[in-house]
Amino acid sequence: MPEQLIIGFNPMAAANRVAYTGSVVRGRVMWLVVAALMCTAIWVWQRTSMSASTTALMYGVGLGLSVVWLVVALINWARAKSALAAISPGIAAAVDRQGMWLKGTGMAWPEIARVAIMPSRFGGSPYLVVERVDGHLASISLADLDVIPGTIDAAVRSFSGGTQAIDTSKLGN
Repeated sequence: MPEQLIIGFNPMAAANRVAYTGSVVRGRVMWLVVAALMCTAIWVWQRTSMSASTTALMYGVGLGLSVVWLVVALINWARAKSALAAISPGIAAAVDRQGMWLKGTGMAWPEIARVAIMPSRFGGSPYLVVERVDGHLASISLADLDVIPGTIDAAVRSFSGGTQAIDTSKLGN
């Protein structure tokens, strides 16, 4: 039996999110160009019957919505890029007979109050959370790990002598 479970980082999920959000940004830019062309075509076709306020309203609504969605896509793209940049190669977590180590925080089994999988606040990947007896929390996204939660749970149960297990009650059914 191995003496410890070493869990590495897996940047593939974050890299896929960067690629996806980048393609969304390109799509939003294309829709902004289409909206501008459509507004211009309508203005050219109806310019004699349109007042300045009607023209401004048409461009404001037509381009405004596209700009808002482009800004949202750019924010998501920046967040995805920063999440990918935060993933460094190396060890994300480790479980052994002495306790757990998670993102630089080492805890002995008597210091650990709870090991749980918690849902993300914004619909992303759930988090592996280790709570110490003093209330300090350490967490990491499951999408960033190269091991599935069942393997982590088996290691936690085994190395803690059955005193700990991953609590999944917050995930719901």
